[in-house]
Amino acid sequence: MIDASGWGQPELEALRCGPADVIVASGTNDHDLWARACTLRARHPGVPALARAKHLQGEEVAEILRAGFEEAFSGATDFGEALRRARARHAAPPRVQAEIVPGPEPSETGSPLANVVPNVFDWIWVVGIAEDGLMTFETVNPPLNADRGFLDPSFAGRPARHCLDAPNGARLLGYLERVQASGQPLQFEEPYQIEGKERSFQTLLTPVRNKWGRIHRIAGVSRDVTALREALSALRASEERLNHALEGTQQGLWDWEITTGRFYRGPRWFAMVGLPPGGIEESFEAGLKLVHPDDRRQIEAAMSAHLEGRVPRFEAEYRLRTRTGEWIWVFDAGKVVAREGSRPTRVAGLCTEITERRRAEEALRALVVGVVHEIRNPVYGILINLDALEATFGEDPRYVSFVAALRESAERIASLVNDLRDYGEPRTLNPEPFLVRDLVENAVRACEKLAADRRCEVSVELEDPALVLPLNARRMHQVFRNLLENALLHSPEGGRVRLSARKTQEDGFSWWTFEIEDAGTGFDAETLARGFEPFFTRRKGGTGLGLSIVKRVVEEHGGTVGVGNRPAGGARVSVHLPAPYQPLGAGEGARV
Repeated sequence: MIDASGWGQPELEALRCGPADVIVASGTNDHDLWARACTLRARHPGVPALARAKHLQGEEVAEILRAGFEEAFSGATDFGEALRRARARHAAPPRVQAEIVPGPEPSETGSPLANVVPNVFDWIWVVGIAEDGLMTFETVNPPLNADRGFLDPSFAGRPARHCLDAPNGARLLGYLERVQASGQPLQFEEPYQIEGKERSFQTLLTPVRNKWGRIHRIAGVSRDVTALREALSALRASEERLNHALEGTQQGLWDWEITTGRFYRGPRWFAMVGLPPGGIEESFEAGLKLVHPDDRRQIEAAMSAHLEGRVPRFEAEYRLRTRTGEWIWVFDAGKVVAREGSRPTRVAGLCTEITERRRAEEALRALVVGVVHEIRNPVYGILINLDALEATFGEDPRYVSFVAALRESAERIASLVNDLRDYGEPRTLNPEPFLVRDLVENAVRACEKLAADRRCEVSVELEDPALVLPLNARRMHQVFRNLLENALLHSPEGGRVRLSARKTQEDGFSWWTFEIEDAGTGFDAETLARGFEPFFTRRKGGTGLGLSIVKRVVEEHGGTVGVGNRPAGGARVSVHLPAPYQPLGAGEGARV
């Protein structure tokens, strides 16, 4: 056993080793020691070289292996096993050397080399430079599972120009000569033909000087980065496909890293507002400054509801100011894509310009408003004249049936006009905290006359009478009133309509579920399938817009609505509204 720990350069160069010798060097993070031992290892590639360190840490072991040592050990009891593995490496053919050399057994959990050797991926090699400039491989230490064709341990002792095929050899020799001439390290990446396939290698060359200052060696570290390049190429191709798809669909990608505050916006997003990429700060607040003042509260409420887990996704329609000062409409949708425990850390989504659609809707809305105005006045005139006819002719049987038919038709037209006005309302929501009990009771009072005419009872059962939800109160009042009116109209005389509210869990989200139930005949199959279609109705005199308006308003609040039948008979309509992450109270600005 040759202990080379205290040797100098002359002793190392004069040493002659036999086949039974073992080279051992001791020290801890002694880079000069590793360099001298590496020199000795290069002159005697057939002799096992072991390193001893007091405290074997992962990085230290990796450095020992990179220096050319085959094994590392910490104490005398570990030496025998380390030597056995080192001799096994020498006995195995270079191509399969790493595959058949047994490492620590799985049961050896205390082994300091566990999970270290499999992480070494570099070729560590040294080229010696003679006085006449001849370059010779002194040692080549390949990574585990390395294939032949690039650098092989059999190169040791052979001139570099004889080891590598053209054009690989010529390029590598050129880099070696450049390092020798400049005396400076050099890093480069080159493709090499390996067994008929092109592979990319990243190499770092470092000149090594002797005590007289002459560069007598060049140490190289090479790594096969083919898989990395292929992955990067595939990633670039994927990004290009995504960009083309987004460009074709006119959608702008955004990605918000909540923990850092960084808000990425894709090129298409900036193109929508007429700004160059990076034209605003990468923050959520910077984008919010471009939003129309009337729409900001809606966006903040929608994003907060999603981040707090009250709704499964973020959705909003709002106006953005462009570079020229114009306003465009966009539809924004996103979802939490990363969490740390229950805390969201990343949200991503797509933003689509819908200006043309909103303009078409506004044009249609203006048309509806005009039609409503033009129809409402004549209808009111008809009703007034019907009142005059009844006052003039009283209960004359010659006129009673005609007046009743005319009044029914006129009232139906008035109802249709009012529903068209409601259905064509803008989508801007702007919810505020509102006491749900008062909202429901107001809807019940609005239906008192109909309930009295039908001799029906309306009951209200709220799990939390003090419940406050962020709502557009006027539009949600319309939802409950429409549903109560439908239930009363389809209930038998003397029946009971029940409105209840309870907190439920579905798909990991909390909801407040409102159910309106009656004791009528229930929904038939066609109504269950088409109930939310505009102008579809089974009720004589109905406009077919009631459930459509309900669905639209509920979805604007981030909720859902469904229809079904009760097992005991009768219809049931369920409205699901997102539950606040933290309960709101009437003392927190709730309206009543």
